[in-house]
Amino acid sequence: MKEIIRGISWLLGTGYDCNVFIIESEGSSILIDSGLGDKIIHGIGSDIKSVPLLRKVIQERNISQVVLTHGHIDHIGGIMALQSEYDLEIITSDIEAKFLTKGEDSYIDPILGSSCDPVIISKAVKENDIFKIGRFTFKVLLTPGHTAGSICLWDEAQKILISGDTVFPQGSFGRTDLPSGNSSQLILSLERLAKLKVNVLLPGHMSPQISGDSDFISNSIQESYRSAKIMLSYY
Repeated sequence: MKEIIRGISWLLGTGYDCNVFIIESEGSSILIDSGLGDKIIHGIGSDIKSVPLLRKVIQERNISQVVLTHGHIDHIGGIMALQSEYDLEIITSDIEAKFLTKGEDSYIDPILGSSCDPVIISKAVKENDIFKIGRFTFKVLLTPGHTAGSICLWDEAQKILISGDTVFPQGSFGRTDLPSGNSSQLILSLERLAKLKVNVLLPGHMSPQISGDSDFISNSIQESYRSAKIMLSYY
């Protein structure tokens, strides 16, 4: 586990596991995404045992809330495996919640094809809902494209963007060829994110970006938007 900035730590993020972030401030703590869990396929997954790691983090950091940026197995597998062990408030968008509560295999794991348990969603969020974690205030941004209900979390005051699989560093972005993906919607979502002044980008995959100059990361997101317009306009 690595501290990115004060109050935000990063774990997992290797192999097929997504990045997992812990936000802690003033006695409150929240987990963003949860990795692949025990759905490891040799040659594709990671040799890191993420379920024991998540169990330790939940216990030691007194995690009570988990936010899922979207419903793919590499983001929800960890909490799928652990939800029966802990009294956690599991949160995602109202759109993703419809698929997760059904445990819809073809939606949750369209690549590996594993059997998926339903995820008990405690709270479904919508555009502009707010998460207050001590000194952090994150607004929910609905950013469809990678999936229909993908969300980002935006702390405008501190210029922190948690982007899930909507946008990645170095001008890259999430794929749109999986169930409920939509290229036109992703382009619009990237156009929206490209207008933000971001100092800290916490993506679902690849290394987080930190810069005191918001133009550096904002330019990267703008490059993602420009690339998507070229690559996805005919899909």
